[in-house]
Amino acid sequence: MAAPAIDEADEEWMIMALRELVEDDGDQGLEGDLRGMRSMAASLEGAASLTPQSWSWVEHAESMATEAAGILAREAADIQRGLSLVSRRPGEEAFAAALRRQAAVTGAGLADAEWLAAAARRIRVRELRRVAAAEHVAHPDTAAFLGHIARETDASLARGEVPAAEELALAEQAEAAAVRMEQRLAALAGRLRRGAAEFAEVEEEAALVAALERQAGKADAALGAVEAFTASVRRFRAAGGGGGGGGALPVVAGDAGPGNTNIADIYVVVIKFEILHL
Repeated sequence: MAAPAIDEADEEWMIMALRELVEDDGDQGLEGDLRGMRSMAASLEGAASLTPQSWSWVEHAESMATEAAGILAREAADIQRGLSLVSRRPGEEAFAAALRRQAAVTGAGLADAEWLAAAARRIRVRELRRVAAAEHVAHPDTAAFLGHIARETDASLARGEVPAAEELALAEQAEAAAVRMEQRLAALAGRLRRGAAEFAEVEEEAALVAALERQAGKADAALGAVEAFTASVRRFRAAGGGGGGGGALPVVAGDAGPGNTNIADIYVVVIKFEILHL
């Protein structure tokens, strides 16, 4: 396809921009980034599954590489137009040679960007298919376990029991772990729904779309359980003056006093054994 015609003023502006490009050794930083990201993508292609952090990296790499490929493709076209102009101008031989070298560099960068965009998409789609086929998106006992802890926590506060300092310290860590889990589950649900939307118009992928939407619903349910647990921890911390919030509970008759909540051991399980980990 022929490049669109440009007027003389635009030609001179383009030539000026190309001179700056070759003088500044343009795109070297971008090309270095692309090479490094290619190496990371190659390692992830062999991974059985992605961690949440790796999935985020793959999404970023795909977006960045797609954008870079567009920029480099336009740059390559400009270089070819510039070459066709300066090659007819006496005294521009050195500039023409520099443009040819830049064309090779830009072409290599474009190839890297296109490879990375395609590889990142392959990895992302493979992970979507893996999660779609999985039996669970979170441990099946997580919701019941966290619900039990939340009820025990609220019951202890309703009896007027006062959190001890050790329990408050552990509660702070448990809350931080729960918030991280909320973020992971929300991100997972979003990724699954974006994947479902991406394949919604592909007739032969109807089963994949249904599976992704079903798994997104499971992630939402797990997220609700974690949010309820987080709210109970915040109430626990607020009762001990350790921050948090989430609404006060009525106190009922019973043994009250510091250190009677027996929550510490359970919070250790949550923190140390990563019950909140996907």
